[in-house]
Amino acid sequence: MATVATRGIGVTNLHHPHNQKSLFLGQRLRFKPSNNESSPPSFTARFTPKAFHGGEWLHSVHNLFVGVGVGLPCTVMECGDMIYRSTLPRPSGLTVTIPGVVLAFGALSYLWATPGVAPGFFDMFVLAFVERLFRPTFRKDDFVLGKKLGEGSFGVVYRVSLANKPSSKEGDLVLKKATEYGAVEIWMNERVRRACANSCADFVYGFLERSTKKTPEYWLIWRFEGDATLADLLQSRDFPYNVETLLLGEVQDLPKGLERENRIIQTIIRQLLFALDGLHSTGIVHRDIKPQNIIFSEGSRTFKIIDLGAATDLRVGINYIPKEFLLDPRYAAPEQYIMSTQTPSAPSAPVATALSPVLWQLNLPDRFDIYSTGLIFLQMVSIK
Repeated sequence: MATVATRGIGVTNLHHPHNQKSLFLGQRLRFKPSNNESSPPSFTARFTPKAFHGGEWLHSVHNLFVGVGVGLPCTVMECGDMIYRSTLPRPSGLTVTIPGVVLAFGALSYLWATPGVAPGFFDMFVLAFVERLFRPTFRKDDFVLGKKLGEGSFGVVYRVSLANKPSSKEGDLVLKKATEYGAVEIWMNERVRRACANSCADFVYGFLERSTKKTPEYWLIWRFEGDATLADLLQSRDFPYNVETLLLGEVQDLPKGLERENRIIQTIIRQLLFALDGLHSTGIVHRDIKPQNIIFSEGSRTFKIIDLGAATDLRVGINYIPKEFLLDPRYAAPEQYIMSTQTPSAPSAPVATALSPVLWQLNLPDRFDIYSTGLIFLQMVSIK
């Protein structure tokens, strides 16, 4: 039996005739005070100075461990019968609490709040990389220049076709030569193509063309979707009836009047707001919404937004300078700035993405484009 004495620790003979069998090494352990230092027969291990010589201490410790079964605690071994095991502390696990659920829901809401932290990181590190691997590439010699379609604030637009498909409709493209803000517009169109392709014209590719000119040109390529802008349609004396067949494919079975005009104008505004919602949900503010920058797509029978040279990407801070603005004074909001001039310059892209929902909710920059849309609506309903 194992005894704990006032002068040491001893292990006595475990095979005492009066000891009952136990599940541990076939013996039951009993601890009691003992004044006898040498109870024979025994293999006694005493923690006294005399025991620590000639390797006797090693045998004593070994016999002690074998005799009493010292090892891992029962909380780890789960030893004992079922009654004793039920008194052990339960294993630690995930506990669902109301504060924890609220915190998790708040974190998820923040990650997907406009303009989107989680979608932003996925776009930045996954989609953009995959797109660079698989997108087609072009150069100047791949195109045959056609007629000039127009000229805007940030470049000249031509209708072109692919050199290897000069007569194919699949080769009908639109080329814009931009000397200013060309790199910004390429960035914006690539972002739109990945996030909300239906909001803007179908962008194909953009590249820098170095020529003999002092100023390099950026070439931007879109698929040809039509050459009629909302500004062109507004100039017609038959507006809004001239848009009816374009949008609906047929003439409504209604007499000319307010009800019929309202349906047409409501459809135009609905499509424009849908396109803007796609831009704003990904953090892009156009800043130059006007009829000249709204084109009618013949294939999808919808109005789409073009000319992103003045746009700013507030998810990562591209083309945003706090005390500068780009706008058309005819359609711009009176504030002129999309955010407070006290807003600091954008930090690195990952940091800006992580903080973008806070900045967006504090300033609500999407209202700048909505104001311009309201002016377009007033212009349409006031035409007589």
